[in-house]
Amino acid sequence: METMNRKRRSFTPEYKKEAARLVIDTERTIKAVADEIGVKPQTLGRWVEAERQATQPAKRRTVEELEAENARLARELYEAKKDNEFLGKAAKLLRAEASGSERFELMHAEKHNHQIIRMARLLGVSASGYYAWAARGAQPAGPRMQRQRVIDEKVRKVHANSDDVYGAPRVTAQLDREGVKVNKKTVAASMRRQGLEGISPAMFTPVTTIAGVKPHRIPDRVKRTWDQGAPDKVWISDVTYLRTGEGWLYLCLVTDAHTRRVLGWAMSTVQNSELIESALRRACLVRQNHKPEGVVFHADRGTQYTSEDTHKVCKTLGIEQSVGRTGICFDNAMAESVFSKLKTEFYDRRTWATRAQARTGVAYWIEKVYNRRRLHSAIGMLPPVEYEESLRRDRRPGKSEQLPAAA
Repeated sequence: METMNRKRRSFTPEYKKEAARLVIDTERTIKAVADEIGVKPQTLGRWVEAERQATQPAKRRTVEELEAENARLARELYEAKKDNEFLGKAAKLLRAEASGSERFELMHAEKHNHQIIRMARLLGVSASGYYAWAARGAQPAGPRMQRQRVIDEKVRKVHANSDDVYGAPRVTAQLDREGVKVNKKTVAASMRRQGLEGISPAMFTPVTTIAGVKPHRIPDRVKRTWDQGAPDKVWISDVTYLRTGEGWLYLCLVTDAHTRRVLGWAMSTVQNSELIESALRRACLVRQNHKPEGVVFHADRGTQYTSEDTHKVCKTLGIEQSVGRTGICFDNAMAESVFSKLKTEFYDRRTWATRAQARTGVAYWIEKVYNRRRLHSAIGMLPPVEYEESLRRDRRPGKSEQLPAAA
């Protein structure tokens, strides 16, 4: 038997539209037009319906329909704002992968500001779970809950005393100093429950140092090994600028690389060698005019450090100069780290209308906070002055003999 292969016809969109218009515009029947152009009536009927849908004018909505639509959009906007408001408060908790009880505690604290159902949805817990948790909490607190409340209170106090700066590691260390033995993870959980968070110093952005004309050759005597195991081996220095309402204020610090103590500091409206000399002489004064034998004074290759005046001061004080390489910011990273802590934890959190206010505030932070209160992880979670006192009590060679009495 001979098989006849029929080729299936294909129609362009333009053809379908013209065929449909023959029905719509002439008001002829679909069957009549279909017979005339040689297509099935069912096929032409689909084309006609599609064309009518495409050309049908948009239905005008009534005032009532528009008002209902506006009301619906206003409700959606309100709900979205409330969701965002609560999520802003819960962001820290959610980032930390908090437990169910910690999420319920946040809901309990915010129940007067947000609906339980909303908070449960956004925190990924059930409303019934919250109510069951709240019912259990209404009962007399057991030993575990009582201990948790005590820890929360102590953690909150330490965090507040640090000017809201300390994170879990330093809060744990401070509690240990106060005789409260608690695990760092327990402290972290307590801070999450209470919405407390430490401040992490931002990564410093090094400023390109413009090297001066060197009247003498200064080598790199440190090569990034700042802490050489004892005080007064390496002093590091750098200059930063502080913004005030009256203009810039330049700050120079001299820090002991081993004890992390800021020994000398000076502030001025200009950045020159006199600023460096003032900070360096104050560092020697802190050591009670002691001239540490063989101390290395390390800085970058800025003009104020490589000047002839600074060279003469160092020579008079019996201090060896050292500079890092040009354009290598890591060669003075320790000094930049001190500035990062100053700005992140203190200076940038306030507004300074005058240079006098900035001088007083920075001096307070250096002497009272940084040197005598702030815990430093590099020296066993101790403040620098306390660490130096512990070295004096230690009679091992190479420590007490090298550190003079504190100022």
